[in-house]
Amino acid sequence: MFSELKQYINTNFNISTNDKLLTLSRIFVWSVWLIYIGYLLLSDLPPGLSLLNITSQTLAEILNLSWNFWLILPIISPSEAPVNHPALEGLFNIVVTWGLLFWGFVIDGRNQRFSIVTFLIGTAFLTNLFFLPWLGLRQPNSEKPTNSLTFIEKIGESRTLPTILAVVFVVSLVWAGFARPEYGDLTTRWQALLELLFSDRLAYSFLIDMLVFWFFQSWLVKDDMKRRQWHNEKVLWLVRFVPFWGLIIYFWKRPSLFN
Repeated sequence: MFSELKQYINTNFNISTNDKLLTLSRIFVWSVWLIYIGYLLLSDLPPGLSLLNITSQTLAEILNLSWNFWLILPIISPSEAPVNHPALEGLFNIVVTWGLLFWGFVIDGRNQRFSIVTFLIGTAFLTNLFFLPWLGLRQPNSEKPTNSLTFIEKIGESRTLPTILAVVFVVSLVWAGFARPEYGDLTTRWQALLELLFSDRLAYSFLIDMLVFWFFQSWLVKDDMKRRQWHNEKVLWLVRFVPFWGLIIYFWKRPSLFN
């Protein structure tokens, strides 16, 4: 199907190879986005109720998980924090942390028609509803900036950002496995998580979001490498195949924009 689409574009449009590849990549990204919305949010195919039939119970679940963002409230004031299954809380915070990791590419927003900050904020709250559109709207951008970085860009370039997010990921994983001892041992928690993933639409959406993040997490790396005049094939493949941690390692190892 992909080759037929490419042949159709070659035959009917007189455009350069780079433009053809860009067009194909955009068609692909927007197709994934439409499938994502149609399947995960609107259809009755996944477990649980669709967005069209959302209940007050689901809204309460979303609100409770949001209150426990990064597990700050449960750790500082456990008596005031909403109580959810720790595995679900850990999974939620891992997905949010992964979404925040893409702030490491905030420099990609330079000279773009749309502000990347809007999409990065949206990604932190609504994951691929915003992340995929950014990939579909952005122009290829491998130019090294010539003027000084903004405050937000400095945060994105800092190695402190991936370090903090790596720590949050580990804490979330430990929380999922050992917090709230009344929820049982690791085997019991794992079985409960599997039941949630295949009965609760919200939990299931976290799984889908992680798979989509994993598939697209290397999408901006090649331009980012060119921007730094640096290429490391091993790191590039690491980003492609190792979820979350491949991108963490990339942000730790990539050269500074201004050496």
